Amino acid sequence: MTSSTGQKYLITLYFAFLALSECICYAFRMIICIKSFEFSSCNFASRCELKNQSVVEHSERRLNKSYNRQKSVHGLKDISIDIPLAVAAGTTVNMSCGYDLESDTLYVMKWYYKGSEFFRFVPKEMPPTSTFGELGNKVILNKSDAHRVVLRDLQPNYTGKYLCEVSGDSPSFTTLVDVGYMHVANLPKGDPQVRFEKIRYAVGDTVRGNCTVPSGNPPANVTWTVNGIPVNSSFIMNVTDKLGDNQQLMSIAGLDFEIIPDSFNNGRLHIVCNANVFHLYKKQADVSLMEERPRLASVLGTRESSYIDP
Repeated sequence: MTSSTGQKYLITLYFAFLALSECICYAFRMIICIKSFEFSSCNFASRCELKNQSVVEHSERRLNKSYNRQKSVHGLKDISIDIPLAVAAGTTVNMSCGYDLESDTLYVMKWYYKGSEFFRFVPKEMPPTSTFGELGNKVILNKSDAHRVVLRDLQPNYTGKYLCEVSGDSPSFTTLVDVGYMHVANLPKGDPQVRFEKIRYAVGDTVRGNCTVPSGNPPANVTWTVNGIPVNSSFIMNVTDKLGDNQQLMSIAGLDFEIIPDSFNNGRLHIVCNANVFHLYKKQADVSLMEERPRLASVLGTRESSYIDP
């Protein structure tokens, strides 16, 4: 091989190496662009130079997505409705809806009754409060705000499910809801009354009586105790008693049990009728029944007088 031929061979190898290096750089550049999801900004030039801008933009987008996820996690949360279990008819009721906005701002807070909106609070509007429907007419506006609504003169027809809905402002517009159930009760006017067949009983006798509670809506719950021990009612019935436009129910509970030797306590049966309507009405009526004992025969008595008073 001559020297000139050797030089040409070396030059050919040199350019072949350059071409191979260019292809390798080109391939690496494609891989990096694909991994960075920047197809449009990939510059497939012949020189192996990678622009840093596309990588920086991609990193910024990833950081922004991560920030938004963190922001949503730390936004509106912990909604909790607080309404009474039961209230007496005609009273004023305070309902509250607690929540934690954290980094969010309030967009709107709404109250619903049986699926129908009756109160809304939008802080960006003037005035911020709005009412809807028949129940909305019972809202006391100067006492209602972003966390509570106050209702006046509620009647039993407003017994049911209440819902609080809270929405955060942009960009999240997160919405949370919570529900509660409230009873509006017409309470009995008066105390329960008990009646029994007689006031003296002997062992083996059957005690029969009843307890009547004045009408209300809902009807009163009636229970019995005998000498402090709970006893089941023999029957319970609710009798319709319509007062004006309101239908109410009178409660009647029966008591029926046989006396055994251990029934009496110091010769007495202390029977109590307990009547209650939630925590709003708690009344009782009681009676003491006496033990009837057989008269003792007199040892010295005559045949005409075989018994004496105890």
